[in-house]
Amino acid sequence: MAFDLKKVALVVGVSLTVIIVVCSVQYVFTVGWKQQSNDVVEPGRFSDPSLKFVTILFRHGNRAPEFKCNTDPYKNTFPEGKLELTKKGKQNMYKKGQIFRRLYNGFLSDLYLDSEILVKTTNTSRTFMSAALVLAGMYPPKGYQKWSDSETVWQPIPIYGDSPDHGTLFNERGKCPAFDSMVIKLRNQSDNLTDKNITALMTYLSEKCGQPITHKNIMKLYDLLLCRLADGLPQLEWIEPYHIETIKPIVINEQSSKRFFENYGFQKIVIGPLLNEIGLNMESRSNNYNRTRKMHLYSGHDISVKMAMSFLGNTINLPDFGASLHFHLYHHDEINEHTIKMFFYDRWDNEEGKEVSIPICGNPCTFKDFKNLLENNFSEEWTEECQKLES
Repeated sequence: MAFDLKKVALVVGVSLTVIIVVCSVQYVFTVGWKQQSNDVVEPGRFSDPSLKFVTILFRHGNRAPEFKCNTDPYKNTFPEGKLELTKKGKQNMYKKGQIFRRLYNGFLSDLYLDSEILVKTTNTSRTFMSAALVLAGMYPPKGYQKWSDSETVWQPIPIYGDSPDHGTLFNERGKCPAFDSMVIKLRNQSDNLTDKNITALMTYLSEKCGQPITHKNIMKLYDLLLCRLADGLPQLEWIEPYHIETIKPIVINEQSSKRFFENYGFQKIVIGPLLNEIGLNMESRSNNYNRTRKMHLYSGHDISVKMAMSFLGNTINLPDFGASLHFHLYHHDEINEHTIKMFFYDRWDNEEGKEVSIPICGNPCTFKDFKNLLENNFSEEWTEECQKLES
């Protein structure tokens, strides 16, 4: 029986078309479902069964600067307002939450459980908003947690404003008068710089900015330049890269930085209460007082992160937006002992991070040693510590 080539071609053509259509539909459905469900099925990097409790202190996302030059022709460069979270900052902190999900998936349930995670923030809008965005990235609503008939990409999760983090003291004049006095002293020491090049730079900046630029406000101008860079905005037309490099050592003076961040008195009132609470929470978990709680998140500031690192024996630059410091409590069944590990992520999009040592605790840092370290350094009330600072 002879083949009918036309019929064969027709059958093959129809079959290929059906296969292509079926595959296309399957591809679209599969990709579409993955995008819609936003599920993460792979175990995270920290899904180790020996990990028992995690505390993360993170800096808020990109914010608007406090300072503005009188000559700036663009009046709405940062429409959110002074020190408020920018659009870029909101996007970045949502992605930061997704990174947390990828790191801790399997350790954390994919559904939000109130008994599993607790979130605290300092009393600023940018840290509250950053915490909310991180949680939105970590816990996209699924199943019964979808609270709307239309597609929802977030769910309401409680955030508590009683963080013991005092990284906002610079902007809370009068809360600790001794702290205010010591900060003024440090700034006055910087004012004694009389380098001719610095004087010429100040004159140039004052002329171009349309207002006096001195040692007292050059930090705010530098912050303005960094905020523009972080948000991908064009720099002020009269600022060249070498200007930023020249201003940097004036603002980030190594000696002044050491006098502040390595000052034991400052450490006790700025970061002491938070580290103390972290230790108490770990102790509660190690004694099985609360077996369901797995993570505490603290939405804070660059000063908080840097000072915590400094107290624990590590020197870093002021952390970028979205940087995070992770404290892990592990239990080793073979020796029946808890140990502490610390990890640092230097900006919002860093997904690799690095383990950092705790030199003043030892290696490995046992929880017993960590607890003793905190108790020996942060045992008194905050108001008493504040009064002990030199006035």
